[in-house]
Amino acid sequence: MGSRRVIAGIVMTVSLLGAALLASGGGAAAAESNKVTIVTDSAGIPHISASNFESLGYGEAYAFAGDNFCTLAQDFVTVNGERSKYFGPAGLALDYSAGTDPSNLDSDLFWQSVKQSGLYQSETKAAPPIGPLPQVLQLYEGYVKGYNAYLASGRLTDPACAGKSWVRPITLEDMFLRGVQIATEASSQQFITYEAGAAPPSTGSARAAGTVEHPTTAELRALRNLGESGSSTRGSNGIAVGSKDTQNGGGLVLANPHFPWIGTERFWALQLTVPGSYNVEGGTLMGFPLVGIGFNSDIAWTHTVSTSKRFTLFQLKLVPGHPTEYYVDGKAVSMGEVQVAVNTGRVMVSHTFYTTRFGTVVDVPPAGYGWTSTTAYTMDDVDIADVWRAADQYFEMGRATSVAALLGVESRYLAIPTFNTIAADKYGHVLYGDVGNTPNVSAALIKRCLPAGLPTLVYDAAGIVTLDGATSSCAWAHARGTPVPGILPASEEPHTIRSDYVENSNDSYWLANPSAPFRAYSPIVGNIDVEQGLRTRLGNLMIAERLAGTDGLGKAKFSISTMQKMWENDRSLLAELVLKPLVAACRKSPVQKATDGKTVNLTAACKALAGYEKYENGDLDASGGWLFEVWYADAPGSGFWKVPFDVKHPLTTPYGLDTSNPKLLQALADAVQELDAHHIALSASYGQVQHVTKGHLVIPIHGCSTGCFNAIYPSRATNDPFLPGNYGEVGDGSSLVMTTALTPSGPVSQGIVTYSQATNPASPWYSNMTKLYSAKRWVHFPYTPSQLAAQPGNTAVVLTT
Repeated sequence: MGSRRVIAGIVMTVSLLGAALLASGGGAAAAESNKVTIVTDSAGIPHISASNFESLGYGEAYAFAGDNFCTLAQDFVTVNGERSKYFGPAGLALDYSAGTDPSNLDSDLFWQSVKQSGLYQSETKAAPPIGPLPQVLQLYEGYVKGYNAYLASGRLTDPACAGKSWVRPITLEDMFLRGVQIATEASSQQFITYEAGAAPPSTGSARAAGTVEHPTTAELRALRNLGESGSSTRGSNGIAVGSKDTQNGGGLVLANPHFPWIGTERFWALQLTVPGSYNVEGGTLMGFPLVGIGFNSDIAWTHTVSTSKRFTLFQLKLVPGHPTEYYVDGKAVSMGEVQVAVNTGRVMVSHTFYTTRFGTVVDVPPAGYGWTSTTAYTMDDVDIADVWRAADQYFEMGRATSVAALLGVESRYLAIPTFNTIAADKYGHVLYGDVGNTPNVSAALIKRCLPAGLPTLVYDAAGIVTLDGATSSCAWAHARGTPVPGILPASEEPHTIRSDYVENSNDSYWLANPSAPFRAYSPIVGNIDVEQGLRTRLGNLMIAERLAGTDGLGKAKFSISTMQKMWENDRSLLAELVLKPLVAACRKSPVQKATDGKTVNLTAACKALAGYEKYENGDLDASGGWLFEVWYADAPGSGFWKVPFDVKHPLTTPYGLDTSNPKLLQALADAVQELDAHHIALSASYGQVQHVTKGHLVIPIHGCSTGCFNAIYPSRATNDPFLPGNYGEVGDGSSLVMTTALTPSGPVSQGIVTYSQATNPASPWYSNMTKLYSAKRWVHFPYTPSQLAAQPGNTAVVLTT
C-alpha cells in the first residue's frame, strides 16, 4: 500500500469536533486510502479510523505499540519457540491458564511442534470460514506493517525491550501463532508440560512393565481446573438486561471479565472504524486485532469463561512390543512423529512428539496417565485449528445488528474457544449462549466409551472425559451443518433469547436465568443441579434486589448508573454467610494450634474479624478484611458449610459455617501467623495490603476473592517472578469493565480498564485509569462523533501507511 513511513510532524492537538469527525471517518485525511487517523481521548482510549482494513490494522498496531510493544514482543519470542535461546531453558514461560508455568524449554518444544505442523500454511490458504475473510486478512496484514513501522520509527524506548536482541519485525505467521495461543488457553496451553514429557517407555523401566503411580485424591480433585482458563474460582461476570427490567426499555450490558493484570492477556480498549463497514468499540487481548468484548450501534456483548471442555483425552491400547503402534478396531496403526529442535543458546535440544488420529500423546501424572508398554493417552484439542475461523467470527459479531443476528453468527462459525456470550440489543432483547467450539461428545457416547479404571476415576473426580481410542465409534461424532467435523452443532448447545435478563459468573448454563432453568445438555458442556459459585449467587441476589428496588439505589429496575453502583459495592457474600459464626467460634476457642504445630492465641484475631462485621465487603477501608481473605484462602474445602447444597434452593444454599470442623480455626491460626510474618496488623484493611505497583507508585485496590462480584486476586507470594510488588500485589481479577446502554440515539458506555491501558512506564496511560478505579470512578467510552467531541483533551495522529 505505498510507503510505510510515518508522516513526520503530524502529531497534533485538534479541535474536539475535528477529532470526532476524523475518528468517524468524516475527515479528508481518513478518507484517503493510505492514511489512518488515531484520536486518543482523555482516558487513553484510541479511536482509529481508516477507509480500508489494512490501514485500520496499521493504525491499531501503531497505537498499541506505544503502550505495550515490549509485552507483545516477548510473547512473539514465546510462540516462536525461542525462549530458551534468549531467557534460558530453565526459566519459566508465563502461562495464564495452566496454574503452573512451563519451563522455557517445554514451552519452546511445544511451539516448535505447532510451527512444524503446517497449520499456519493450510489454514491461511483455506477459504472462509476455515481461512480468513478478505477484510480479516487485510486487517492482520496491516497490523503486521504497523507493528514493524513502529519498531523502525525509533520511538521504542521502553527499557523492557529497547535494544534487546530478541526484538525483531514480525510476520503474519507470528500473528497466527499468537491466535493459536489465545484459542487454546483452556486446552493445549494447559498440556504443554504433559506433551513435552511424553516418551515411549524405555526397556526395563517400570513403565515398560506397565506400571505407573496411582494418583492421590488431592491430585484428582486438582484436575477439576484442567480445561478452565484460570483456576475454578476465577473467570468473569456478565449481565445483560432487557426491556422488561431496564428503566428505559432498551438493552443494558455489564461486561466484567476477570483476566490477568500482567502479560498479553490484558485487555486494551479501543474503537475501530471503517466507515460503512465496521464500527466497534470495546476491548481486545494483545495481538488480537478485532474487538473481543464490546459494542456497536445496535448490540453490546461480553464473555465469561465457560464450563465446556474444548478437548478430550483418549486411551490407546498399544501393540505388544511396539509402544508406538496402537489398535483401532483391531488393526494396528503407527503413530506419527514430529521432530523438533530448540536452540538453548548453548546447545540444540531435540525432541520427538508422537501423534495419532486422536491427538498428541501426553503424560498426565496427576491423573496417573503414563505411557507404558500396554497403554498410552492422547489429548485432542478442538481449538488448535480455530485461528482464522475465530477471527472471522469476531469480525462478523462486530457487525451484528441484533442479538438474534449475533446468535446466527456464532451458530454459523462455532468458533468461540472458551467462553459464554452474554449480550443485549437496542430492541431490549438479551442473549445467553454457550455456543462455541466444543467436541461432539454426547452423554451416551461418554457412557459407552469411557474406559473403566483410571479414566472413570478421573471423570468422576474432575469431569475430564477420556474416550476409548481402540474403537473408531468412540471418536467425536460428526453433525450436519458444522463448519468442521467433530464439533457440536448450535442446536445441541445451550442458548436463549429473552426480554428480562441473563447472568453468568462461570458456572454452567443451568441458571442463566433462574426463572427458566436449562435442561441438561452433554456433560462436556457442563452440568445442571449442581452447587453454584458465590459470584453466581450474589449476582442473582443483587439483580433481584435491584428489580424490586430494595437495594437502596432508588427507583426499581436498571439504569447504567444503578448497574455501576451495584457492581462497585464490593459485597462479600461469603462474609455475609459465615463471618458471624466464625467470630463466635473464635471467641469460644481462642487458643488454637496452627498447621506447623505452634500454639496461636486468636483473641486479637477475633476482635479484628468482629470489626469486619460492619463492612463485609472488599472496600479499601474494610478493617479486618485482609485477615478474612487469608483465612478463606486456606480454609478447608470439605466440612466448611453447616447447611449443604439443596438443588431445590440453588441460589441460597449452602450457607452457615460448620464450626465443629477444627480445621476452620486452624486456618485462622495459620492466617494470623502469615500476617504476623509480614508485619501486617490483624485489623488491616484491603486498602492497606492489596495493591498494584506502578513504578514508584503503589495504588490500593478494592475488591475481594471471598465472594465479591468485583473479584480481585492478590498474590500472597514473596518471590513471585512475574509480579513486582509481591505480597498483596494484584495479579488477576476485574480487568476491562464496561456498562453499556443501547438507546435509539446510539450506545452510551462507561467503564474502566482497572490496570490502565499501558505496560510501558513512559506512556501517559500507564496508571491513570488504575487511580480512577481505586477511587471508584468511571470514564466515558465515546462512540459517536458528538460523544467524542464532548471529551476534553483529545489528540489526533494521522499516519501514512
